[in-house]
Amino acid sequence: MFTLSTASGTVRINAAEPEDTGAVRYTLTGAVSGTVHAVATHHPHQWNEFSAVRVSLGAANDMEEFPAEPLPRVRSGRRAYHGSIVRMLSEPADSEWGWRPTPSGIQDTEDRDAPPKAAHTLEMVMRACGTDYAARPDLPRLFTVARRRETPKLRAWLAAMVPAAERDMRRSEQQAKEYREAARQVTAAWWQAARWCAAHPSPLLALVLAPTRESLAHRAGYLPQRAEIHDESAQFYRRRLNHYRTEAQELRRPSRRAAAAMAVH
Repeated sequence: MFTLSTASGTVRINAAEPEDTGAVRYTLTGAVSGTVHAVATHHPHQWNEFSAVRVSLGAANDMEEFPAEPLPRVRSGRRAYHGSIVRMLSEPADSEWGWRPTPSGIQDTEDRDAPPKAAHTLEMVMRACGTDYAARPDLPRLFTVARRRETPKLRAWLAAMVPAAERDMRRSEQQAKEYREAARQVTAAWWQAARWCAAHPSPLLALVLAPTRESLAHRAGYLPQRAEIHDESAQFYRRRLNHYRTEAQELRRPSRRAAAAMAVH
């Protein structure tokens, strides 16, 4: 057990033994009562890297279950709160990227934002539990458990995300190609009209050559820009696709090693 001084008072934190999932539940007493759940997990931006600790208010991982009682309650109020934070172990704890809170922040069971004092207290509690979990001597084993537990789910998600990213990339490539072809045709038409106007000046041809809205000159100007926008979009989806494929490939490797080991034995 350890204690933590907060703006709401002293919080006593008692860690249970790790569960089969690798999770550790922390029981809170004193200025805050309830439970905090901490578990090893994958990096939010690199799914094949297991280098993060997710800390959730309540007795369950809020990425997999609804917030579960006993939810933390600050002594000065009756409201129960949910929320989570992720400790990025690849970054220093005191850096900007060392901790990643959930976008919704800390809220009560009616989805109202926690008062500033309560939110600050509960974030301190979550950080203390995450720091304690990350310092465990059996952390490598807990990450092995996390990889075994999460890999099937992550691979299933990536199996759907890879073809979606590929479709987005192909669509952007096709749109860029169509805009470039349209720009080529419009530019050729403008030059043809210009040659006709030089050979046989007329008000009608002058109007065709004028840079009015959606005229040949106007379209010759913006169509290449639209092609560039879709080229950039295709590059974005190509990078995303390669990222997903790398993650999926890396997540398959432990299964192959395990299969090889089983074959040897």
